[in-house]
Amino acid sequence: MTRYVIFTYVLAIILLTGNSLIFAQEDGDKLQLPTGTMTLTAPAHSQTKRSPVVFPHSTHFQFSCKSCHHEWDQASPVEGCASAGCHEKLWASPPGSTPLDAKRIKSLTGAYHKVCRDCHRSELEKIKSQGMSTKKAMSRFTAPIACEECHPASPGAVENATDSLEIPLGTLTLTAPEGSYAKRPPVEFPHGGHFDYSCQTCHHEWDGESPVQNCTVSGCHDQLEADEKTRNINDERNSLYFLAAYHKACIECHRDLRDQREGLERSGVTDESILPAYGPLACNECHADS
Repeated sequence: MTRYVIFTYVLAIILLTGNSLIFAQEDGDKLQLPTGTMTLTAPAHSQTKRSPVVFPHSTHFQFSCKSCHHEWDQASPVEGCASAGCHEKLWASPPGSTPLDAKRIKSLTGAYHKVCRDCHRSELEKIKSQGMSTKKAMSRFTAPIACEECHPASPGAVENATDSLEIPLGTLTLTAPEGSYAKRPPVEFPHGGHFDYSCQTCHHEWDGESPVQNCTVSGCHDQLEADEKTRNINDERNSLYFLAAYHKACIECHRDLRDQREGLERSGVTDESILPAYGPLACNECHADS
């Protein structure tokens, strides 16, 4: 794999540290997540008049891994976008040169512009939809859209991230934090099955580069008991209660996905590739006896 292979490892992260909550990994598979900035260059066999693109990898961890790595199976090493069978051609094939029955693969140039530029345009439109003028919205949105913003006339030296974080794959066992009494068994959490979502869906305070802290470290969800006046997980007084935080993050997401699926089914959709799958909802489904 050459230096032109752009993304080497996954965008997802759940490096859980600290000793107040125990996470046991069921398997030993891990990947290294490069943080920082990368320089995206054209493949060695291609020629382009445009300069390389400086890509801030870490600032994109707020998006799902599969927003870019759309063919990734969430377990194997991520192949480069220009690898064989993917977007290996820099430019699109001439019209009529591809047989009608052959798979039409988007060129590397087309794939990058669609993913990067079109996403930036979409995010800008979201800001403008809040009632801002175009000028004010663009002053707040700094992601590049114009050609010269991505491909500067005087590019700097090629830069690639050297720092990385270790990412556990597979299944993690979540147990209650030290000092609390658990009435139910630990939860088997399929970490690798959640890379469809952005890292910050769960790790909402993560800065994209530092090691991810344990959910129950001081200042996060370190409250071991519910508020004495209420046990409602939706009550603001329990926002730091670890059990409330886990149930809100997990169960509410599962319920939302169930509701989406049932709504589509009621409208007549039967295609499983469209219908969203959802996780367990009942207590004994998450806290199963071994």
